[in-house]
Amino acid sequence: MRLYRHFHFLSFDTVLGALASSCFAARLFNASPGWAWWLVLAGTVWVLYTGDHLLDAWKHRKKSNKERHQFIFRNRKILLWSMAVISSIVLLLVFNFLERSFLIYILLLAGLVLLFYAMRHLFRKNRLLFIPGEIFILLIYLAGTWLGPLVTRSGELQTPHALIVSMVVGVLLMNLGIISLYDIQRNSRLGIASLAHSLGKKSTRNLLFYTGMMVYILAIMQFLIFGVDRTMQFAFILSGMTTILLLVLFLPAFFNRNETYRLTADAVLYMGFLSWMIQ
Repeated sequence: MRLYRHFHFLSFDTVLGALASSCFAARLFNASPGWAWWLVLAGTVWVLYTGDHLLDAWKHRKKSNKERHQFIFRNRKILLWSMAVISSIVLLLVFNFLERSFLIYILLLAGLVLLFYAMRHLFRKNRLLFIPGEIFILLIYLAGTWLGPLVTRSGELQTPHALIVSMVVGVLLMNLGIISLYDIQRNSRLGIASLAHSLGKKSTRNLLFYTGMMVYILAIMQFLIFGVDRTMQFAFILSGMTTILLLVLFLPAFFNRNETYRLTADAVLYMGFLSWMIQ
């Protein structure tokens, strides 16, 4: 578990999850974003998450007992240099190898990311702008990982696609909400605006349960309306993700040991790679 914690502290788990999400979208839309897209996605996700962790570690350097903050702060110099190198490579790829159609969407996404940073680090005490971080992470994560496949998709978007996207939103909300629920004490102590901190444990648990039920209902609708077609196979994967997340939600005594909940939540997102088995 110690090796995995370092893997998590360095945001490699987030990068792998983002690649899995983008692979899922690429298979759903029969899209081919190109090799540069995958490198840009991995590099961008790593830089954004590492930058956010560095800001957190710096702000809480004197009062935090959180192992991640201590690890990030202790290795801040090499991380800053790594961010500079990877950012340069990403910019080179964006302006020289990505299709021009990507650029306008990337600029819009960059604006959303800047707003997220402002919400997290500048306006945290403003009641009008006090929005749980999971909401922004969900929007940025989905928009960022699905951008390439959407732009390069073959064919038009159809109703089955809309149902699958709705299910994906539900799964991501459950994933982020469950981690927020397990980390509520640490997040509350550090003053981090989280979903569980804002709604409370009971309301958050109810919200996540009903979200899981919604994912199942959408999968049933997919089956009743369109039958067992190619898109239904994506619904099966998302239903499996939901089942595992519900187990994590209702078995805290088991999944709280050695932070197994975090490893399981990450593994759920990796199930997006199963989409490559769908023809």
